[in-house]
Amino acid sequence: MKTYTKCLLICAVLFIMTSPLRSQIKKYDIKSGIVTYELNMKMDKMEIKKKTVVSFDDYGMKECRETFSKDNKLEGTYFSDEKNLYSVNHTKKIAHKQGDAYRGTELRVEWTDFGTEKDRQSGKIKKMPAMSIAGKNCESFGSDDGKGTVTVYAGWNKILMYLHVKTTSVESLQKAVKVEENVKVSEDKFKIPAGYAVQ
Repeated sequence: MKTYTKCLLICAVLFIMTSPLRSQIKKYDIKSGIVTYELNMKMDKMEIKKKTVVSFDDYGMKECRETFSKDNKLEGTYFSDEKNLYSVNHTKKIAHKQGDAYRGTELRVEWTDFGTEKDRQSGKIKKMPAMSIAGKNCESFGSDDGKGTVTVYAGWNKILMYLHVKTTSVESLQKAVKVEENVKVSEDKFKIPAGYAVQ
């Protein structure tokens, strides 16, 4: 009986010690949310407008980006189930495995995540005035590569709220227009839809 109890105790300790550390990682500062963005891209005389909706849970380790056409039709989904990344083609009903997931699907906006310490000290990447986006007070910073590419980021609770990239030929602006924080996010957002093939 003592041996059985010891085995149970050892198993319990091993389980606790070997539980994935991912559950303790916090990509964002809030547990769950849904952020709706407007995306506008300009290239020469062509302009593309889309809507994206990013849903996340477990502080961003589970994350799903859905892209919609201008007539609000779902075009594609890219998601992390905390272990793997998948892109989903809804027209063909195919999910493509994209590799391991380490930090959800989206860019985390944290000052120390961008560039090197040298870049930040030299001013290659610099802090900018705070921005108000979708009713949230966001920290912002930017970079200029000196070759015609200027990038400005803004984030709230480490969540991307604004990304403006301008090059000599292309301009792209992604901006949050609605933020729902600490909401219930369906687990279906982080699963391959039933009946879809996996490649």
